[in-house]
Amino acid sequence: MKPEISKLAKLLRTSDEVVLELEKKMEQISGKKGVIKKIVQENEKVVKRTLDQLKLKDDSLAELVFAGLTNKVNEVDQVLLDKFYKPELSTEKGCRSLINTTKELTGNLSGFFLKPEKAKDLFRLNPPKQIIASLGYGTDLEKMLAQEDIFELFAALRVVEDSRWMNDVFFKPYQDLTKDDFEKRDIKVMVLPEKWLDIGQKFLGKKLHHMSHLKEMGLVFIIPVVEQHPGEIVYLFFMILHYLYEVDWHSHLFESYSQKSDFVEKMIGALKVETSGLPLPDHGKMSWRIIPSYLAKKDKHDPRLAEPHINPEAWHYARAAETIWKFADRFPETGLNFWKGLEVAGDCFPTNGSENLISFDLFDNGISLLQKTGFESKYLYHQQEALWNKVFSEYMGEEAMNKLMMDNLDKGFVVL
Repeated sequence: MKPEISKLAKLLRTSDEVVLELEKKMEQISGKKGVIKKIVQENEKVVKRTLDQLKLKDDSLAELVFAGLTNKVNEVDQVLLDKFYKPELSTEKGCRSLINTTKELTGNLSGFFLKPEKAKDLFRLNPPKQIIASLGYGTDLEKMLAQEDIFELFAALRVVEDSRWMNDVFFKPYQDLTKDDFEKRDIKVMVLPEKWLDIGQKFLGKKLHHMSHLKEMGLVFIIPVVEQHPGEIVYLFFMILHYLYEVDWHSHLFESYSQKSDFVEKMIGALKVETSGLPLPDHGKMSWRIIPSYLAKKDKHDPRLAEPHINPEAWHYARAAETIWKFADRFPETGLNFWKGLEVAGDCFPTNGSENLISFDLFDNGISLLQKTGFESKYLYHQQEALWNKVFSEYMGEEAMNKLMMDNLDKGFVVL
């Protein structure tokens, strides 16, 4: 077995056989040779460069490499804290500099989103009782709709209401939506007002993940919190950008779906973010599964992760990373340039008589710092999903990958 095949298989947590068959078929399809070897050599180069910067060696203990990387994230986080005028995450005003920077970097992204009045109609069909009670409106839905921002209320659905009720009850009327219920407008980024501070604490508890997005509403939002943690500014900076690009991508997807008779079915399918459990087609051709979410967040041993696959989430992540590198070039004092080019980088290092895979990606290490998971529960999935996308795009090109994901998301796989 060629060493580059085994090395890439290890980085992707799949088998040598999967990578060997992938290389054989993708070379025939694309006409490109030596792609796997090139990817592995590039990885070795950036890993060595990074270890030199950390004053470590290629046989350093995995724990030391992990500690060196998370310390670097912490350094960046402290600089960004000053760069964004020490954001207070408990108020909209306190996050303004951070949000304004992300919007300046991306421009005013606009898309195809649900009309606010239609959103209110969805509330009338199935009043969210927890939200009405939490805001002190008793059972007076119309008073709440008249006095509250519908974007805030929609954001609160993700925080306050039961997920089963959301899926089984609230989302059902989505089946009756038409393209006329949508309009073109800018993506909205907001911090929920301070009144949501106590409500958010009640329902979120001690969760550190206090932001989300609504693709159909064109909304990215932060839930205010009092306590801030190391790594939080890096996390929010990256996640706002990530969600902006994710909402933007889906707006193009929904607009393309709106021209088809099964518009709503396709849109609902995309909103569910489900990965097909059906076997990949096998007719001698090359099949890639489309995994629209980070499956490893729930089960890092999910067998679908070991199959050839491409991931829209990792594509949004790559766009966010490119934007951050532009910011890093403008402000080298942030130290962000240390992470440039490490999105797909990783390697194995010794620990307790075995070896342990370490991601060199900024976001994996940033979340490890924020969540205080420690070495044993370190994050790897951003690097690995980005690497699967890189393998595909090295053969087929990024534009082709993006188009194929959009065109085939509803099917769940791409056959080349």
